[in-house]
Amino acid sequence: MSFATTFGLSFAMGSALVGLALFIGWFALTYKLNETAMKWILLPTLGYGLAIAINSGVQQVFCKKVSAKQIAIGSTVIPIAILLFLGLTMFGIVRSPVEQAVPLAYRLQYGATMALAFYMFWAGMFGEALAGGFAQACPAS
Repeated sequence: MSFATTFGLSFAMGSALVGLALFIGWFALTYKLNETAMKWILLPTLGYGLAIAINSGVQQVFCKKVSAKQIAIGSTVIPIAILLFLGLTMFGIVRSPVEQAVPLAYRLQYGATMALAFYMFWAGMFGEALAGGFAQACPAS
């Protein structure tokens, strides 16, 4: 698979995770819900489902067949990357540079959500780049 394809798929995954993180943050703020439980359960679950969909589609296009087991195993990199980056966002020293970039008027309300979205983008980029090589390789006949 070419660099452009890998980069495009990784960017799509990262962008989707940014959208999910922002939606979870907005939903938690709007309805006064526990954002912590939502992000630790929903982000890895939805990320894994999206990774399976993306990797299955690419394997079908490039190989003309899909190996569900190969896709399922290869796509596990995404939730692992999401959980790793979620763990990193628990440390203030990691979140702080991103939170400081949010305007002061919005920092208290949206700073943590923006930091989460930033790190979810990179979790998607790294996770899909790693998962893509394994999950999207053509299955043996």
